[in-house]
Parts: sequence; C-alpha cells; structure tokens
Amino acid sequence: MHLSGHLGNAARTALGTIAVLTAFGSASASARVPLSLSESVIAAATSQMTCPTAPSQGIVLSQPAIAGPSLSKGAAILGGEMSALDRMRMQQSQSNEIAVIASPSLAVEPLQPAASGPRDCARPFGELAVSAAASPLDRLSNDDFLASKRVRIGRTNFDRDWRRVRSERISARPALRASAEGKATTELVSSVNRWVNRKIRYVEDRELYGRADYWAGARLTLLLGKGDCEDIALAKMQLLAAAGVPRRDMYLTIARDTVRRADHALLVVKLDDRYVVLDNTTDKLLDGRLSHDYNPVLSFNAEAAWLHGY
Repeated sequence: MHLSGHLGNAARTALGTIAVLTAFGSASASARVPLSLSESVIAAATSQMTCPTAPSQGIVLSQPAIAGPSLSKGAAILGGEMSALDRMRMQQSQSNEIAVIASPSLAVEPLQPAASGPRDCARPFGELAVSAAASPLDRLSNDDFLASKRVRIGRTNFDRDWRRVRSERISARPALRASAEGKATTELVSSVNRWVNRKIRYVEDRELYGRADYWAGARLTLLLGKGDCEDIALAKMQLLAAAGVPRRDMYLTIARDTVRRADHALLVVKLDDRYVVLDNTTDKLLDGRLSHDYNPVLSFNAEAAWLHGY
C-alpha cells in the first residue's frame, strides 16, 4: 500500500493536535484536520523512539576551580560589571564548595537505572508523570484500539475513496457457505478473516491498476481474486456487513508498519466490549488493545473518521 501521495505536511500539526487534546482531556472534541502525510514524515512521526542513556556511574564531587581575574564575555560587554549569569555561577560554585568542605566523608551511591527503563521521547509531555508501574494500556479508554488514542475529525484526503467503497452491498453467501453460516459473531468474524485471506491474493495497486493507490470495492476484489491490503480489508468489511455485523462497529484503519516500514491497512471490529484486528498477514484475530507493531494514523467507519495519536 503506497500512500505517499496522500500522507504529507499535516502530520506534525495533526499528531501535535491530538497530543495536546489528549493531555488536556479533550480527546472527544471534534477537529477538522487537513491530511496530507508523506511516508517519510509518518515514519518519523510514528517510529518508536527512546532516549539514549549513559552507563550508570557514581557521582564524583570535586571542588570547583576559582574563577581567575579574566573577564567573561558577558562582563566585557557590560564594561567590567559581573553579569547576572556570572553571579549565579559564582553562587553555585560557593554553595558546592561549602557542601564539600562541610561533609568531606560524604559517600554518594552510584545512580541506578530507572525502574521503567529509558524514557519514551515520543510520549506527550502530559503523560510523562505516569507511574512506572502503570501499563500504557491503562491510559486507553474502552473506545481506543491499537494502543492509541483517537479523536474525531472532519475531512481527509481519503474521503472520496472512502465514500465510493464504504456502502457497497454484496452477498455474504460465498463466504458463509465456505465457513461460518449460523455461527456466533466471533466465529463468524474469524471465519470471514480466514476465508478472505486465502481467497484474495495480495497484489500491489501499481501492478493491478497501474496507479500508486486505488481503493477497489469488495465486489471487484472478489471477482479478480486479488488486491492490496486495503482492498482485502474492505472485502472483509462488506462480507461481515452482509452477514449482519453493524457497519458502525467496523473500522478501516490505515497504519504504519514499524517493522516493515511500510503503509498498511487493517480491519478493526468491535465485538461486545472489545476490539479485534483482522490482518491479511495472519488468520488469527488479534487483540485490538495492542499495537502489533502498527502505528495507526486514520480510521474510517460508517459514521465518521478519526485521527490517532499516542
């Protein structure tokens, strides 16, 4: 799936917006964010980042050197007067000198690594105070999935494609005959996921349609027996809708695969009070709370579109 033509300069603004909304408790607010994210920006915005950490060492206190008669650059500019910065430095030096003299036998234990490991630089500032013992999943609500928060937005550059394919009506009979007719919802979803993964062969849009990105309807994808990741996800969505799964409970999610460093599309389905992820790379239903090495960017369902943040 190639989305470089759609995913562009609004990534920093959009992801920054959701971080601010999340930090201030306004994740439910409606936002209108133009979307045009380039692949390189998404990779930078969504890749996993950790701060480099220096090896643990003991703290060594030594008496600071006394400043000589030469003037600092600030003092020279001030005509020989000591600058405020120089006064602060001198006060700190004197304070440290007194502390060392007053406690010559002070034993300082080496610093130990934090219990939580390296700090995640990509996390919003408002989340840095979360206890090290708390799980990242604890910050998510029951309406969040793929280890991300989401806010409802107005328009995206994918809207025309989504409107063209979201309401297509097809028969679920082929999939049901082959798999799950009369089964419970979870078994139905699992069977349709498995049936489509085996029925539809993955082929890039450029090879199939001669263009970088094209959202094919489920009927065309099933007829050809081939398509790329969003075509496969859409085929699953339409088959499940035809089998009775509410359209409002299904989300076409565009994400960044952080392992393969490529754009990808998934189908997320709400089953009772939990979410499951249908991926063309596996026949298993994945736990929707976890990221599975994906950074979701946008999600669409029958009611709206959402922007994800972390």
